[in-house]
Amino acid sequence: MIYFYNVYRKFMYNYSLISVLVFYEAARTGSFSKAAQKLAMTQPGVSHHIGQLESQTGKQLIIRKKSGVELTKHGKMLFRQAERLCQAADRIEEIIKAIRQDAFQDLRVGTTSIYSRLLMPAVFSGFQKANPGVQVHLDTGSSEEMVETVLNQKNDICIVANPKISRRLYAVPFLKEELVLITAKNHPLANKDFVDADDIDKYPLIVREVGSAARNVVLDGLAEAGISPSMMMEAKSTAFIKKWVSQGSGISILVRRAIRDEEKNDLSVVSLRHPLELRTSAVLLKSRRSDPVLQAFVRHLLESQRWYVDK
Repeated sequence: MIYFYNVYRKFMYNYSLISVLVFYEAARTGSFSKAAQKLAMTQPGVSHHIGQLESQTGKQLIIRKKSGVELTKHGKMLFRQAERLCQAADRIEEIIKAIRQDAFQDLRVGTTSIYSRLLMPAVFSGFQKANPGVQVHLDTGSSEEMVETVLNQKNDICIVANPKISRRLYAVPFLKEELVLITAKNHPLANKDFVDADDIDKYPLIVREVGSAARNVVLDGLAEAGISPSMMMEAKSTAFIKKWVSQGSGISILVRRAIRDEEKNDLSVVSLRHPLELRTSAVLLKSRRSDPVLQAFVRHLLESQRWYVDK
């Protein structure tokens, strides 16, 4: 901290932070007069600040023309860094405004391990940029576990598949996920176009843990076909399941999106003749439907749907 303070003092001694911001605005707008208007100062004031920078650097930064302004080589170098500085200043201003209004809030979000890896990083990043006063916390577990955390108010909202909705809960449908069979590359089922329940029953099957929506959908689908897997094991880790399958130990049924492109060198993905799918929703308490932070998060989540589906 002392190091950065000393760097700041040195910078402020040699260069005016305000002069850098004035330079940035003149370069961005392409006009001294527009910069003066934006910054609520006189045009000679803009010229003075830029002149100070040019005097301190010993280089011309801006060339004034009738059509506007043009940055020199050194001006372009400074502009790139000044842009970052202005973005940081805007962010600080937003935070200070939020502090004054006592607007900082926590948002606790629960989801499954797959969505924590594939979906949440981009969703959280975009949401926090638009809502700098909200601190987001992520919790992971099975679909049933995450719904329970909303009921007991450990989490404010959860994004899970096939949730069991009680009278206290409200669900916002988000997307549908296709389930597929995965096998090792040299497995007898690897080159089939489709597989049915009888094919699946011939080989050891590994499924997700109790409480997983994928597990429930898979076992219910097999039961409807009159199949009760005789050789079955379970695991909580999707990564473990894929590794186990890639070694030829058996087969599994997972969300298609859970299979990364690089993993397809070791795994084959086969469609199910009778499709199975997960229906993913955002789940929150009915009593909190009007909460502005939750409303903002749900809106952002729905806006993220197109990006996620096209991914």
